[in-house]
Amino acid sequence: MASVELILHFSGPDEVNVSFDGTDSGQLAFTNPVTQKDRSDIRWYVETYGAQSLADPDDKEARRIEARLPEIGKALFRAVFHAGEGEGKDVFRDFRDAKAKERVLTLNAQDASILSLPWELLHEPTGKFLFRDKPHISIRRKISGATGGRKPFRVKAKKHLHLLFVVSRPTDAGFIDPRADPQAVLAALDTHATGRVTWEFLYPPTLESLVERLNDDELPAVDILHFDGHGMFSAVSQADIEKDPALYAKSTLSEIQRERQRRGTESSQRVGVGFLLFENDEGHKHLVSAADLEDNLFRHEVGLVVLSACQTASMDAEAGDPMASVAGKLTHAGIPAILAMTHSVLVRTTETLFGKFYQSLAKGHGIATSLDDARSFEG
Repeated sequence: MASVELILHFSGPDEVNVSFDGTDSGQLAFTNPVTQKDRSDIRWYVETYGAQSLADPDDKEARRIEARLPEIGKALFRAVFHAGEGEGKDVFRDFRDAKAKERVLTLNAQDASILSLPWELLHEPTGKFLFRDKPHISIRRKISGATGGRKPFRVKAKKHLHLLFVVSRPTDAGFIDPRADPQAVLAALDTHATGRVTWEFLYPPTLESLVERLNDDELPAVDILHFDGHGMFSAVSQADIEKDPALYAKSTLSEIQRERQRRGTESSQRVGVGFLLFENDEGHKHLVSAADLEDNLFRHEVGLVVLSACQTASMDAEAGDPMASVAGKLTHAGIPAILAMTHSVLVRTTETLFGKFYQSLAKGHGIATSLDDARSFEG
């Protein structure tokens, strides 16, 4: 057996079915064990403590959070697999014991509060983090109930991959070192994947330039698009766009109109939209939603989109609509794989993560396996 898949299907935020190889647990109760403090602690640990030299009290707090991470993973595990009278646990045991080279655990949900949980921390109560198991147990998310979405195209194996960097730094947005991500990734490629991954930078980093580059048949086809810059989630109305049309890419208005019709809300109602901050011709910010990217990326078969931008994987938790995020909408549009960074991390962490990730891709491994290789690397 080459690969096996365990599916956690959430019909709502408090109901889950666990299924594997034709066996289903039936509907089980689910109670989210992850608190808002847990979320805040994880963000502080990754973005603040990890990036700054802090005092002894912060060291103590960091050690507390480190000790808490396995407990969060165990609590999530119990909430899913120990529900009811152990039906979910039995299905998981069959999955864990299956002889397969690849094992995938899929979160199938439509509710943003479920998809945004830190499932990568899943931890057997008397064992280890699932992603550290051998062979890896890959964690992936699938948005269910999304009508009208495209079926992802099949990614073809290649001996060499071509990477297009989009490094966007609008002058009217917060400062991010433009060298950090690219230098770390390129150093990792030189070390781990020499000659296997070619690369180029998009200049200028505008939406128009990206469309022109993808349409240029005389240049190498783009296998990976790596966006490095700002991301944001914002509630936008038709009036907002009409007031400042140059700020938004052209598909934003039709996107919020479609969403408003789906919800049956008034024209003045704001709709949550995820944006990437490209630059315009003057170097100022240009808010580009997934709707302005999806057709071109799909048509040119860009197999992987890496979003190394703050908030690109954030969800509209209040509305319960994961399609409001850039990552969610690109998935819905048929892009086979999206890797969205939810926290800002150290340059050294970026170099280690992406180095192992691209190295594994260049060896012909799948995207899920490559990401697991990167996560589990301890060098």
